Amino acid sequence: MGSRRGLVAPQNTFLENIIKRSSGQHNCFIIGNARVVDYPIVFANEGFCKISGFSKAEIMQQSSMLRFMWGDNTDPEICSQMEEAFEKQEMCQVEISVLKKTKSPLWLYLQIAPIRNEKDHVVLYLCTFRDITSLKEPLIKSL
Repeated sequence: MGSRRGLVAPQNTFLENIIKRSSGQHNCFIIGNARVVDYPIVFANEGFCKISGFSKAEIMQQSSMLRFMWGDNTDPEICSQMEEAFEKQEMCQVEISVLKKTKSPLWLYLQIAPIRNEKDHVVLYLCTFRDITSLKEPLIKSL
């Protein structure tokens, strides 16, 4: 007898489709829930775990705004831009300084994109990242 998957909730297949589509295009991303306060992370791919040093278990349900990674060098103005993008359900691109699990600095180019359902409601956020530490560190040291 083959195994049966059982009933699949539509929201789960929607999320699975987003993950499949994003996996091919972005090697470092998280997906946040747009319907819950502080936009908790509902999925983190291996690429994000690798650059941040956090495991999936440590990342899940943390804020998509990366509050758990903010440090002394995290610019409050950038955080405000991110928060505004989440609140207004808009796209956003920023460069942000955060801390890895080891507390070493990590510069990220972050893109936030709202994901809409069939009723045109924003239900998720796709946050993609590119590690730009090697580009930013020499500039900061030269100042």
